[in-house]
Amino acid sequence: MIFETEILEEDMTLAGDIMAKLNVSTTGTAADWIVKVIDVFPGDTKTPEDTEDVQDHLKLSNYHMMVRSEVIRGRFRNSMSEPEPFVPNKKTAVNLKLQDVFHTFKKGHKIQVQVQSTFFPYIDANPQTYVDNIFEAKAEDFKTQTHKVFNDSSIEFTVLK
Repeated sequence: MIFETEILEEDMTLAGDIMAKLNVSTTGTAADWIVKVIDVFPGDTKTPEDTEDVQDHLKLSNYHMMVRSEVIRGRFRNSMSEPEPFVPNKKTAVNLKLQDVFHTFKKGHKIQVQVQSTFFPYIDANPQTYVDNIFEAKAEDFKTQTHKVFNDSSIEFTVLK
């Protein structure tokens, strides 16, 4: 899922912790959750300076710069020492603290938040079926599931003026 602000009318600086409070469900018993905060550059930005020769500059038109991201294996949503499966189709809270931030989204940019359930190959594939040890999952444990993110999910952060 992708959530995106309108074009910012002034600079906006985020500072400190970012907390994603997801309300989710899955048709399976296991799922990973990834939240990314993205700085979306305007459609006409170039750097280091405008020039006619494309080779002389890096075009950043509509560039998506990841500002922060984090992943949680859903089995550890309540405790890192006592993993637990999801109950299929049950709305479940998953809170995910992202790394702290100090970033200014410039006027003309957009803030985008992406929520996804896979980040492969950066994070190993989740079978989406709860098994005691994911590294011992068998081929038949890997199943396609449907995940939902509910509209009452939120992301909290501090804005400096």
